Amino acid sequence: MFRRSIFLLAFLVIVLYFSIILSMLNPLNGDKSSYYRKSYAGHLGLIRRTPTVKWCRELQWQSPPSPNVVALVSHPGSGNTWLRYLLQQATGILTGSIYMDYGLRMHGFPAENVTDGSVLVVKTHELPPADPPKFMSAVLLIRNPRDAILADFNRLHKGHIGTASKSAFRKRTEGHSRSDWETYVFNQLRIWEHLHWSWLHNFSGPVHIVFYETLVDDTQCTLGGILNFLNQTVSEEHMECTVVNKEGIYRRQKKLHNFEPFTQEMYAAIDVVKKRVQFMVQDYRKRNNCTSSH
Repeated sequence: MFRRSIFLLAFLVIVLYFSIILSMLNPLNGDKSSYYRKSYAGHLGLIRRTPTVKWCRELQWQSPPSPNVVALVSHPGSGNTWLRYLLQQATGILTGSIYMDYGLRMHGFPAENVTDGSVLVVKTHELPPADPPKFMSAVLLIRNPRDAILADFNRLHKGHIGTASKSAFRKRTEGHSRSDWETYVFNQLRIWEHLHWSWLHNFSGPVHIVFYETLVDDTQCTLGGILNFLNQTVSEEHMECTVVNKEGIYRRQKKLHNFEPFTQEMYAAIDVVKKRVQFMVQDYRKRNNCTSSH
């Protein structure tokens, strides 16, 4: 009886061990993955079906490491991962992150949680560090708050490339007058505005502003401007390869057909906040003599 108990205990330990390993290898479309957690819920079947990335050039560390650590700043859901993918395609240099996302680490971003000059840029969704300054310059990626908030809501429920179910948008916590989705939208709007205000007013280094929509519409030109800001020279061959393979596996397919998750009240609030940030961008460019596509 004693041996049987020992055997059962050992079996449970082994199962727990492999469960932890599999959860760390959560694929891009796993359920409820997060930038901020160090454990994930995934399963082997999804890992096997995750597409393989075709890189234009072999990825490597930046050598020698740059003394200028560059932040790649965005609100969650703004296309930060996709832009990192484009930069790695064009330059062959790894990009880092202040977070440890095991799903991304296993699928094209081995420099997750690396934040020094050995990487080209460092992903962050945080406010600019106060003292001492972590970053010397920054690329600020701005996306329409409607799309950014929706994309991050999908990520919270279905990972980097999945889409939340309609029921997730209708869920209401007991005792609350608004749905969880409505509460989330208004909270994230405040965070979205404050993030951009902080980097445009409180960060002392140069900021290169990029609009996600412009990056989508004119990938080559917009990416070229970012590379110029990063002092990176890319051959025509590598730029062409990057543009040809620009979709990759990191962009979520829109699947909310015949369903409008935003109310008129939400759209009104989005419009007000969006205009304030547009004014911030214009003011920053005037103050710093910047010229850029909008």
